[in-house]
Amino acid sequence: MPHILYQKSNPKPDEDLVLFQEIAQGSRIAFEQFYVKYYQYLCRFARSYEKDSYLVEEKVSDVFYYIWQRKEELSRIENPKVYVFTMTKNMLFQQKKTSRKTTVDLEFESVEQNYYVATIEDDIIQSEQEADLRQALLHIVDQIPPKSRRIFEMSRIDGLKYHQIAEVLDLSVKTVESHMHIALKTIALVLTQTNKNNNTR
Repeated sequence: MPHILYQKSNPKPDEDLVLFQEIAQGSRIAFEQFYVKYYQYLCRFARSYEKDSYLVEEKVSDVFYYIWQRKEELSRIENPKVYVFTMTKNMLFQQKKTSRKTTVDLEFESVEQNYYVATIEDDIIQSEQEADLRQALLHIVDQIPPKSRRIFEMSRIDGLKYHQIAEVLDLSVKTVESHMHIALKTIALVLTQTNKNNNTR
């Protein structure tokens, strides 16, 4: 499967329903559009469970293969996004090779747009070059505990709502909210410490 850059904006559920309806009717064009929209999102999500990149790409490819092979059933799916994320997780669980480590592979421009507080973002952009900013972002995200990071990415990058994340991960909404709080608190602490270090230079 080819590597495709992340989309600049998150996929819209209504568009996904239309695509599923068209795929159910045998449209290869709709299938290719859905693949382009979700392949990298699902690979990144899968890497939060499995560090083997080859296995990740294989399982995500299996998801799309399954979708096409069972396309007649897609018209009954109410939320395609939740459907494919849940399927990806289940495919990995079937392998019984869940990893404790998380490999982060983010489109940094999307990260900036989704979770940076405007004033902090402006300060960083003004004070650092693009390469330094990318390194700083990687450092910040890497500080978030793995389970909280997975939920943070699903919310801020994949555009899933809390109840959808809870459905995919078999968690309560309250647990999802708790992990989001941990993630945002971690980001704030790292940014505060970074600013303090910069001011003492």
